[in-house]
Amino acid sequence: MGNKLNFTDCLGFCIGQIVGSGIFVLTGIVMGLTGHGMPYAFILAAIISLLQLIPMAIMGSAMPATGGSYVYAKRLIGPRAGFVYLMIFVLSQVLIATFALGFADYVQVIFPGVSTKVVATLAILAAAGVNIIGLKTSAVVQKGMVALLLISLGVYIVFGLPRVSWEMLTPTIDNLMPNGFLSFLQGATMLSFACGGAKFLAENGGEVENPGKTIPRAMVVSTLIVAVFYALVGVVAAGVLPLDQVAGQNISVVAKDVFPAPVYLFFVIGGAWFALLTTLNGTLSWVTRGLQRASFDGWLPKSWGKETKSGAPIYLLGFFVVVGLIPVLTGMDTTDIANMGTGCSKLSDLLMVYACFRLPDVLPEVYEKSTLKMAPGKLKAVMVLVFLVLGGTSAVSLSSLTGGQFLGMGVFIVIAIIVMLLRQKHFKDADNFKANSKA
Repeated sequence: MGNKLNFTDCLGFCIGQIVGSGIFVLTGIVMGLTGHGMPYAFILAAIISLLQLIPMAIMGSAMPATGGSYVYAKRLIGPRAGFVYLMIFVLSQVLIATFALGFADYVQVIFPGVSTKVVATLAILAAAGVNIIGLKTSAVVQKGMVALLLISLGVYIVFGLPRVSWEMLTPTIDNLMPNGFLSFLQGATMLSFACGGAKFLAENGGEVENPGKTIPRAMVVSTLIVAVFYALVGVVAAGVLPLDQVAGQNISVVAKDVFPAPVYLFFVIGGAWFALLTTLNGTLSWVTRGLQRASFDGWLPKSWGKETKSGAPIYLLGFFVVVGLIPVLTGMDTTDIANMGTGCSKLSDLLMVYACFRLPDVLPEVYEKSTLKMAPGKLKAVMVLVFLVLGGTSAVSLSSLTGGQFLGMGVFIVIAIIVMLLRQKHFKDADNFKANSKA
């Protein structure tokens, strides 16, 4: 059990996974959509994120598994659905580049002459190196960075709140939705993705102590903690300076206005740098697990899932390093990366909702022993509600994609289906589920 992740490890992982691109990269973009309504957009985003966590918490509690989402799709919908989920998931991980590029942007705040591409590349390689050392080591590093991160956000709030012009945040239509309801909803949807990082704890389900209780607790507690910080940071970001000075800018603009120089440096380094590094580090700790499971099942060559002595799937980790580096090195626009990654992530979320809907029927004995069990009819009603909410937010998110991006996604999915048809003869389910056991 010494190498297993305990509750505080999981809490650190979840907080580090949530706090990153949302507060430090997307804030200025969302402010351009929502104006001074951004704190309220954060609240709506947290509600959407909690709804999104319901199916993952239920399945993570009932059938914890390394590579959780792929395993859930495979066992509860079907092997082909599991493979399609993975291919959509791989495409969504271009988001790795946004964490690295966001980190590089904040490095430029302190060192204006550095190359964004070089810094982003080094950040991805460094995070991969930490994960090669091992998941438990990665979790220790993560907890340390998360502690500094929360202190930095707390300092931002303490210094910023006395400077807030509260009349700018009065809940009127002009303040909340200066660009209309759709723009407000687009902003909240973008932030809901940023608030939803706790769900990825399920990918390490087989590595968690007492996962039936630890996974849902860590997911919910971390999301609520971050929601409070996000809302308060949103108040400062949207309520100190005029909108035309902050829309489209990261939150270092407000920080520079409210902080003494030494505190400003601490905020950028201990807050922004560590936020994006924790997200990057956390992502690379779980992102390989679904493909590793697929290699055990025969969808991919089994050798691809090979681990180091410390438990890191080295070849797949290298694959996702390449996935993250391609947008960085090709100069792909950050907004395009975010649109593609968010859109694909939302599509995969819908598969998870449907998988949870089927859980009581497909694996009733597993569901009966779940720590989050409810009546099957009630569960299905909740899943229908979650599906409608996430379906709506998916449509809002995907509405911002260009025709070329839709075409690119479509081509990738078609290629994935062809690969699936060619490889399905090699499929052999490597899992044998028992309730609340490692799978």
